[in-house]
Amino acid sequence: MLKLKVHEVRQNAGGGSSVVIYDADVDLHTSGPVTVRVQSVHPEDADPVSIEDARQAILSGAEHVLNALGKGASIQVRGLVVHAVDFKPSRFKLLTALELGRALGQ
Repeated sequence: MLKLKVHEVRQNAGGGSSVVIYDADVDLHTSGPVTVRVQSVHPEDADPVSIEDARQAILSGAEHVLNALGKGASIQVRGLVVHAVDFKPSRFKLLTALELGRALGQ
């Protein structure tokens, strides 16, 4: 099992700000689909649409790395932070791909 700790806070006065924070347990499979399940979110009353957008972005980032390797995975996400202003799904996708690639030595 791989453990990912994704943490990036970019808050700039001129724009381009983003907050991407979550921990994940990644169970790799020799084949099959990649699945992502969100177990906990901060704040607890975060917008459900944003939570799903983050889940989809994490899935897309993981698939980008794992599909190239012919692997599947079950990913459990904890402590997903959905920032009210600086939430950018594209950063979740990018940082997931970067961190998972690093963890796999890619």
